[in-house]
Amino acid sequence: MAMKLYLPETRYVIVSLPLAYFSETVAALGDVEGFVSLTRDKDEITVIVAEEIWQQLAPRFAEAKVQSGRRMIVFDEVLDFTVVGFIAEISRALAEAGISILNLSTYRTDAVLVHELRFEEAVAAVKRALVTLHYTHLSQQ
Repeated sequence: MAMKLYLPETRYVIVSLPLAYFSETVAALGDVEGFVSLTRDKDEITVIVAEEIWQQLAPRFAEAKVQSGRRMIVFDEVLDFTVVGFIAEISRALAEAGISILNLSTYRTDAVLVHELRFEEAVAAVKRALVTLHYTHLSQQ
């Protein structure tokens, strides 16, 4: 079975916020439709959301650090938690192409964010990596 890719046209932002904004961030994102990622660690809050959504929210978060112009490559298959090396192979292929990524994982899927200027090149690199994975790691499932 070939891995399906989902390649939304949406442009995303990656936002870093101070921890003090956590409750306000959760409230602000509560009604947002579509993809939203919210992560809090010991140092910051990271939000990933569509650029047009961020444009509406940005005035509320003056201290935000923002990286914009990102596109998402979603691996639209549920991978068993026993699969080893999938993201490593994808990351390796993109690194060899000189493409910086931000990796995202949910319970059901994995994705990478790449700069929109390198998107087509990134998709090509991912497809090459998937051929290798299909004949090695994924074929063993």
